[in-house]
Amino acid sequence: MKPNISTTALALALASSVIAPLASAQLRDVKDKISGNTVNEGIQKNLAEEVGGGRGDLLTQGTSRYIIARDPFRAIRRGRQLFQRKFLPTQGFSGRDRSGNIQLDPSVGAGVVDSCAGCHGRPRGGAGFGGDVFTRPDSRDAPHLFGLGLQEMLGDEMTAELRAEKAALAVGQTAPLSAKGVSFGSITRTGATTFNTAGVVGVNPDLRVRPFFAQGGTMSIREFLVGAFNAEMGLQSDDPDLHAAAINRQRVVTPSGMVLDGTIDAIEARPLPAATASTPTVTASATKCR
Repeated sequence: MKPNISTTALALALASSVIAPLASAQLRDVKDKISGNTVNEGIQKNLAEEVGGGRGDLLTQGTSRYIIARDPFRAIRRGRQLFQRKFLPTQGFSGRDRSGNIQLDPSVGAGVVDSCAGCHGRPRGGAGFGGDVFTRPDSRDAPHLFGLGLQEMLGDEMTAELRAEKAALAVGQTAPLSAKGVSFGSITRTGATTFNTAGVVGVNPDLRVRPFFAQGGTMSIREFLVGAFNAEMGLQSDDPDLHAAAINRQRVVTPSGMVLDGTIDAIEARPLPAATASTPTVTASATKCR
């Protein structure tokens, strides 16, 4: 006999009540020497061991590219544990700079969180909308992060399509802009290097599709991570690709194929001064599987 809907729902609810307490969204690593941790629960590597040799290459053991190429499941686990990791003051976690005008910059009054999962792994609040920058992260229920890589690459591909349509225009010609079936208004070439973008809608005049944040303010996961480490955790992070593109104005293609073109794109770089020996730094490029 097949179970009815109510019986199935009750079984699932009971299973959830048993399993849920065993799941830990945020973890310390066991090498923190937490008193009383007799079951040895937590991440088995400390932060330095997880960073390893940084990005590296396909032939350098312990680097992110080596692990991704040879053991994708291990790479996914490494990324998940970095997401769950509760960062410590000795690893750079700290409060935020409280100076500034709160009316001009509401984040001056915001709190901090010691784990990515602290904002993106708490099923409470407004189903992905709760809270604001004044109370962050205490009442925040940030959206899930599934499929961010696809979202990023779709934005990059749409940008390439829009810019190709722009480049193909003859002087005096007006043409509609569209990518992946989405209309972005129209654009007119007024000269050899000038354009009238008054008809462009849904994207900035540079035609860069920025798929992250509600206001469309960020084009890549790398930017998102550098900004989140700083704003939400007080952690200084560095990324060589972002640095080359944003600071040195270079055109960079990341290992995943994402184009960061500092010659034409406004790209967010590290917001803090360069690290010193006394300033712990999280190297973003080494701590994510991108």
